[in-house]
Amino acid sequence: MTLNRVPATIEPFRKDLLEWAESNLRNFPWRDNATSVYEMFVAEFFLTQTPAENTADVYPEFLDRYPALEHIRRAPQAELAEAIEPIGFQHIRADALAEIASEYDELPTDVEELLQLPRVGPYVANATLCFALDRRLPVVDRNVNRVYSRVFGDEYPDGDADRREFALESLPEDGSIARTYNLALLDFGAMVCKKQAPRCSECFAREYCSYYQSAVAGGESLDA
Repeated sequence: MTLNRVPATIEPFRKDLLEWAESNLRNFPWRDNATSVYEMFVAEFFLTQTPAENTADVYPEFLDRYPALEHIRRAPQAELAEAIEPIGFQHIRADALAEIASEYDELPTDVEELLQLPRVGPYVANATLCFALDRRLPVVDRNVNRVYSRVFGDEYPDGDADRREFALESLPEDGSIARTYNLALLDFGAMVCKKQAPRCSECFAREYCSYYQSAVAGGESLDA
């Protein structure tokens, strides 16, 4: 299915989310506006299946030791694995990074080329280029899926491809604003629209959120 529209409620949601972002975005070392493609790729590669706070503990030191792909290329894989060990999957990640470094002097800046790299999927590819280069690309992870499915209910489609299309159509047109919007989506899902005990009483979307309105209609209170 190819989507040609998003719900009308995307307009207030987008406006409210960007306003929320002005004072609520989390601060991590990879979120500097000057972060390079390589630095952002390392962050997103590590963030897969790893909490952001844990990644933040190893990220600065890793970049100090391996500031470019050429440094990874020269490093023994056992040393790479040791540097990654605190966040887990160290051998898998070290093998993939070593393979990438053996083939590239600079990382590709095209989504399809990034997707050819080992252990790189749509999230890592899109997030790397969106956050490093202000590309207008959808960034969809479990947090984003949860936010969209709660706010838009049945209007949020099933299937990964359709959900990425929905997320793309929902983005602001300007790439730098789309970057902020994507960061806000990730943080809003992690901080407010949480999997367990969502903080509905603090949520700006209550008036049009399908999840909240359904709960209210069913006599359930989510304001505790």
